[in-house]
Amino acid sequence: MLIIAVDAMGGDLGPRAAFWGCKRLLGKYRQVSIKLFVEKRWVAEAAELFSDAAERIQIIGCGASVAANDKPTVVLKRRQNSSMAMALKSCRDGHSSGVLSVGSTGALMILSRRLLGVLPGIDRPALATQIPTRGKPLLLLDLGASLGATAAQLVQFAVLGVSWCRSMGTTCPEVGLLNVGHESGKGTEDIRAADTILQRLMPANYQGFYEGDDLYRGDLDVMVCDGFTGNVALKTSEGLTEWLTQMVKDELHGHWLLRLMSPALKAAFRRIHRRIAPSRHGGAMLLGIDGVVVKTHGKSDESTFEHSLGYLVKQAQNHDRESLIKQIMPMKAAIA
Repeated sequence: MLIIAVDAMGGDLGPRAAFWGCKRLLGKYRQVSIKLFVEKRWVAEAAELFSDAAERIQIIGCGASVAANDKPTVVLKRRQNSSMAMALKSCRDGHSSGVLSVGSTGALMILSRRLLGVLPGIDRPALATQIPTRGKPLLLLDLGASLGATAAQLVQFAVLGVSWCRSMGTTCPEVGLLNVGHESGKGTEDIRAADTILQRLMPANYQGFYEGDDLYRGDLDVMVCDGFTGNVALKTSEGLTEWLTQMVKDELHGHWLLRLMSPALKAAFRRIHRRIAPSRHGGAMLLGIDGVVVKTHGKSDESTFEHSLGYLVKQAQNHDRESLIKQIMPMKAAIA
């Protein structure tokens, strides 16, 4: 039985969205059980909702939750009994195989580093997820664990991405550096310095600079950028996807001929939607943390929660700490 920990507090829609996401997940994965961490005032409601699955879910009442505007000192000193901290401690102590949180990204990174630590040679974790493209899935990082990144940290992100892909079975992952142009003189000083290091460090993997319109071509396995750029790129893509989805729906209902053809068109559209819907790609992992930690959108509804929980289950099942460290160690001297 795989046990996962869920921090249900901190989302825009409240913990009920997490409750229903967990309920849907338990209906699909019979070999998964959940430790659900909530503020004490939500325990009774959660217990009633899960009364038919009590043997596969444990509801733990916690102290005050992490607030979006909590400063790092507050998070570290006064939120050790929060749902986020308690979920991470369950992973640290071996009581769960991974953690999903809907709370503050900054707080999650701070507490994860304090409670779980980082992998050898890694200075700063990166928020990463695979996005669908025309070809193979693309691991994009950083997505906002930190806003800026030095040249050394960009190199670390590349090492993390390549190491993760290798641990997942990709023999020679191809990695690019997101920039404002392909030419060698383009970009900030940190991006140009990272490019120089990566050419020397991983010549077989590093493919050079790529621009924003290259993201969905499907040529790469890993795309590296700082957290500010990655977060904007991802959320712009999500907003565009939502707009295109709504535009197609409007068109299907706006013309009599399209309405007649809608059964066939809707079937095709559903297949496309399953590939690109943001709700199906809402989970992002904190790569570099010594454990499996997944962050989901603050605005996650129950569907997004369900898919993010499924993503956590997949990451926990495939997590190979020894293999990941083995991939990082040969590059440790260059990224320290």
